[in-house]
Amino acid sequence: MSDLLDEQHAQVGLALLIANPALGAGRVFDGKVPDPTPPDPRYVLVYTVVEWPSGEGGIANALDHLSVTCRTTYYCHCVGLTAASARAMAMLARSSLLDVEPVIAGRSCGLIEQTEFVPPQRDETTGRLVMDAVAVYQFTSAPG
Repeated sequence: MSDLLDEQHAQVGLALLIANPALGAGRVFDGKVPDPTPPDPRYVLVYTVVEWPSGEGGIANALDHLSVTCRTTYYCHCVGLTAASARAMAMLARSSLLDVEPVIAGRSCGLIEQTEFVPPQRDETTGRLVMDAVAVYQFTSAPG
């Protein structure tokens, strides 16, 4: 039986992005851009990775040798028609996530921090030119 913790960790970041009135559900996508691509190409496409790493040297991080610390990473592809527009979408993602302490029942969560930023790059995979900047955010949680 699943405890749903992985999905709770993924959803907390998506909810924070969607709660930003400048983004909302229509500009935040979980792993896939709708088909057809939205007519307004300003959006944040989020890929989430939830990991349960062991402690230092491969030793689990609880007294019973179980991995209990969770690391969640959000890869936010901030898309716009121009480099400036992609940076503006990245700013909206930053203002939604950076330094926020997520709330997950039964977990003690650290602040979300930015770990990487890739400047806007050309992307023509949707059939039209857009610029895609990638901002990476991460937080850890433990039982609490």
